[in-house]
Amino acid sequence: MIHEKEAEKLPERPGVYIFRGKKGTLYIGKAQNLRKRVLSHLHDKYGKSARFVREAEKIDFIITENEVEALLLEDILIKKEKPRYNVKLRDDKKYPYIKVTVNEEFPRVFYTRNVKEDGSIYFGPYTHVKAVRKVLRSIRKIFPLRSCKGKRLPQRACMDYYIKRCAGPCIGAISKEKYQELVKGVIEFLSGKIDQVEEEIEKRMWEAAEKEEFEEAARLRDQLLALRKITQSQKVVLPEKKDIDILGFSLYQDTACAVVFQIRRGKLTGKEDFILKGKGEEKDFIERFLISYYRNIFFIPPLILIPSMPENKSLLENYLSQKQDKKVEIRVPERGIYRKLMEMACENAERILDEEGIKVRRRIPMSVLELQRILNLPSPPRRIEGFDVSNLHGKYAVGSCVVFVDGKPKKSEYRRFKIKEVEGINDPAMIREIVKRRIRRIIEERKEKPDMILVDGGRTQLSAALSVIKDMEIPAFGLAKRLEQLYLPDGRIISIPQTSPALKLLQRIRNEAHRFAITYHRKLRERITSSLDLIPGIGKKKKLMLLRFFGSEERIRKASKEELMRVKGIGEKLAAKIYRFYHE
Repeated sequence: MIHEKEAEKLPERPGVYIFRGKKGTLYIGKAQNLRKRVLSHLHDKYGKSARFVREAEKIDFIITENEVEALLLEDILIKKEKPRYNVKLRDDKKYPYIKVTVNEEFPRVFYTRNVKEDGSIYFGPYTHVKAVRKVLRSIRKIFPLRSCKGKRLPQRACMDYYIKRCAGPCIGAISKEKYQELVKGVIEFLSGKIDQVEEEIEKRMWEAAEKEEFEEAARLRDQLLALRKITQSQKVVLPEKKDIDILGFSLYQDTACAVVFQIRRGKLTGKEDFILKGKGEEKDFIERFLISYYRNIFFIPPLILIPSMPENKSLLENYLSQKQDKKVEIRVPERGIYRKLMEMACENAERILDEEGIKVRRRIPMSVLELQRILNLPSPPRRIEGFDVSNLHGKYAVGSCVVFVDGKPKKSEYRRFKIKEVEGINDPAMIREIVKRRIRRIIEERKEKPDMILVDGGRTQLSAALSVIKDMEIPAFGLAKRLEQLYLPDGRIISIPQTSPALKLLQRIRNEAHRFAITYHRKLRERITSSLDLIPGIGKKKKLMLLRFFGSEERIRKASKEELMRVKGIGEKLAAKIYRFYHE
C-alpha cells in the first residue's frame, strides 16, 4: 500500500498519475495538482479510490503543461495500458468511422476502423456497419466523388464514371474547384447540415439553368432529389433548428450502455449505442465516454445534454471547445422537451443492456450502496424520507417531509405539515407529530413505505421519531448539524468521513428538508393577516364570528373567558386557549 509520504513528494503541477500493483496498472487519472489529487485518493477510505489504493504498490506520474494536455494523455494511456479500475469503451479500436481524405488533391470518402493523425477528417464512431454502408451509398448518389484507392488518380475512367457514381477527375471531366464543392457538401452532409447543403445545391441548380448549362442543372437536380428523399425520412423532434447531442445512460454494476441521439437542425439524424466496462459511478462513465467519443470527431454540436454532471465539467467543456474552435456547453436537462428526449435515450440504453443479457434494475448510486454498508442495512435504502420542523418562538410551527429515490429528490412526493398538536417550543414533539401523520397517511393510502427515515437533529429528535415507527421495521437515524454526527437507534453516535458520498447524500436530504420547511414557514407568515390566525383551533369561520361579535381584535384581546364563551362555537377549552394566547 502507498504511504502518504510518497504522495507528498509529488509535484504540485498538472499531469497524469498512475497507480500500479502486482498485476499491472490499476488506475490512471489526470490532475490540475498531482500531489493534492493523489493525497485525496489516499484519504478516501470508503469511496471508489479505496479499492485500487489498497492494491497499489507504486505511483508513477507524468507532468504536462496544463490540465487539457493531461486529459488527452490520460485518454491515450488508458487505451494503451487498459487499467483495471478505469472505465473503457468495449472494443474501442474496432468501431468504424467515415473518413474524408481532405489532405489529398482529389479527396475520397470511405469507411475505416483505423484512425490516424494524417490530416483527414473522421466522422463517427458508428456502431452498426450496415448503417455506415447505407450512408456511403447515399453520399455516392448525391456527391459523385472518386472511389478508386490511393492518392494518385488512374489513367482512365472506370465504370463508376459511366453510371454517374464518379465525376471523373481522372479524365478532367470536373475541375478541381467543382470537385472541392462536392467535398464540402459531403462534409456538411456528414455534419448533419443537410438543410444548408440542400439550399446550396438548389441555388447552384437555378444558377446553372439561368446560364443555360442544362447538363449541370440536371446533375444538380438529381442531387437535390436524392437529398430530399433522405431528409423526408428524418424525424423532427425540436421546434428550433438546433444541433444537439443527447446522451442516454444505463448502468448496472461494472457495465454501462451509452446511447447518443444526434439532432441536427432540429431533426433526429442518427442514433448510436456503445457498451462501456469499468468500475465507478455514472458520472465516471459519462466523463470517460465524452472523452472517448469526441476524441476523433470532426463536428461537435454546441450543446451536449447528459443525465448527470461529471466533476470536471469546465475542463471537458474547455477541451471540446478547443477541438471545435467554438463554445461547447454540457448541460443536464431539468424539464421540457430536452428532459423527455433524455429519458427516451436512457430507456433505449436500458433496453440495449437487456439485449446484451444484462439484468437491468433501477440504477443504484454508489452513495446509496455505501450508506447501506456503513449503516449495516439489510438492503440499499433506495427510498429515504427526511423530516424537519421550523417555528418562530413556538409560533407558525410547521414541518416538512422530503423524499429521495436512488439518491435524487422526488419533489412530487414532498409533503408539508402545519403543526396542530404541539404548543410552544418543542421540536421533538413536533417531529413525533409529523412522522406520525406521515406514517398514518402511508398506511391509509397504502403507499410505498420508506427504506429509511432521516430526521434533522440529535438523540431527542430521533427518539421522538422512533416512538412512532417502532412497529414498522423502518430504520431511522438523526443527523445533527453540529459536527455532522449520525445518531443511531441503539444510542451509538458515528462520524462518517467528510469525503464519503454517503455523508454528502445525508447532508443533501437534511438540508433539503430544512429548506422546504423554512420556505413553508415563510409563506405561512406572509399569509397571516390577523393574530387570530396563530391560535390553533381558530379557522376562518370562527375568526369571522369572533370579529362580528366583538367588532375588533383589540376588544377580543381585552375579553374575559366568560365573554369569549358567549360567541357561538367557542367552548370553554377554546376560550381558555384564546385567553392564554393574549395574556400569557
